[in-house]
Amino acid sequence: MLRLVLVATLLAAPAAAEPVRKAIAAFGTQAEIEVRDLPSAEAESAVLAALQEIFALDHLFDPDGEVTGGLGVLNRAAGGGAVEIDPRVSDLLLRGLQFCIWSGGAYGPLGGELYRLWDQRPDSYRPPDPADLREAVGTAECNRVSLDPKTHAAILAPGSRVDAFGLSRGLAVDRAVAVLTEHGAANAWVEVGNVWRALGAGPSGHGWLAELPPIPGEEEPIDRIWLHDQALVVYSTQPVNEETLRPVIDQRTGVPSRGVISVIAVTVQAVDAEPLAATLFVLGHRDGQMRLGSLDPRPSVFWLLGQGIGTGRPLEATYYWTQLDRVRR
Repeated sequence: MLRLVLVATLLAAPAAAEPVRKAIAAFGTQAEIEVRDLPSAEAESAVLAALQEIFALDHLFDPDGEVTGGLGVLNRAAGGGAVEIDPRVSDLLLRGLQFCIWSGGAYGPLGGELYRLWDQRPDSYRPPDPADLREAVGTAECNRVSLDPKTHAAILAPGSRVDAFGLSRGLAVDRAVAVLTEHGAANAWVEVGNVWRALGAGPSGHGWLAELPPIPGEEEPIDRIWLHDQALVVYSTQPVNEETLRPVIDQRTGVPSRGVISVIAVTVQAVDAEPLAATLFVLGHRDGQMRLGSLDPRPSVFWLLGQGIGTGRPLEATYYWTQLDRVRR
């Protein structure tokens, strides 16, 4: 009997690795990474390397930044000749332009002047001067930047301004996942604010649990789902001084979109989920549903529809949402 116990002990599987979780401030929010399947020292090295990538991208995608090859350099060269940009900036612009064309100009990477105008009025939801808005709308059109993905050269039209809103966090999350994978991680979680991505089986072995925010005025979350090598992004309105702050501007009109309270998008990669959620916030449910049919693989989307604070319980609309692994209540 003693001999059998000893053999069983010798053949026992090694103890599970202790999870390593760290966070930094980035992209105006908090970035967090957890790795669960590597020895502590290796996990620590992987997490730090991935966080360093997020930190670097935060500066690279700063529209006013000084980093060589970054968005700030391109914006200051508007109206001039070609500028060599970092390959990661080139990837961001290319993805943004694809969404700009797909959305008919409703959302894209050239809304910098529009967001600048609205940011100058933090104390009021009243729009900027209509003449300024009309001019800024013209600078946000999809053809205002020329990009050569092979040489990573870009030419920005005069008066236009690139802004990575709706793109940068998703790309940063995916880049962090790539770094973790290079270090051997296969069970990890990466989060930058409203952008999440799961890798592997999670703490339970069933996936990574994502608890979505509650419907305004209620306590229960909208839904709970298991993420399996998937990304999830949430865009929601926020109450500010008894007004409803809407996060995304319709670049066709220069005015924040109405009729949508929240959009949640689930795709394989975060660089797809983030601009998709931003675009569908502008397009709304009906136009969004029509355009989603052209995407492959099909994303999963959840809308809360309504006018905002104090207007009654919002309506719910979904697209391929039941295909997700939802937690049964």
